[in-house]
Amino acid sequence: MLQIDSGVAIPADRMKYPFRDMLVGDSILFKDRKMANSARVSALRFVRLHQPRWRFQLRKVEDGWRLWRVV
Repeated sequence: MLQIDSGVAIPADRMKYPFRDMLVGDSILFKDRKMANSARVSALRFVRLHQPRWRFQLRKVEDGWRLWRVV
């Protein structure tokens, strides 16, 4: 049987990546391509739901993968 709890607050933000805090020209470095692709997909979803005019670019760099906010 499941237990019912009351008075438990809902977390304010479920975002894994700090897209909301990024300014144009800011970027995030990822060492792993799989994680970089996950962030890219999350960025696309964030744009579609919250900031339709924003754009992000993912590029291979010397030390991994970098996701930039470009618009």
